[in-house]
Amino acid sequence: MRILKIMATFLMLVVAALVVIPLIVLAGLFIWLKLTEEGDEESLELDQDNI
Repeated sequence: MRILKIMATFLMLVVAALVVIPLIVLAGLFIWLKLTEEGDEESLELDQDNI
């Protein structure tokens, strides 16, 4: 019976990791996109001024 509790706990930890890790990666990509988006807008504004 004890082994079943250990296996259930391990399975829950694996499932939680499979959900949490991709969410952290997506959040990091979203933050990176937002940070680089501002720089892109500034460079586009500079390009339009030069034309």
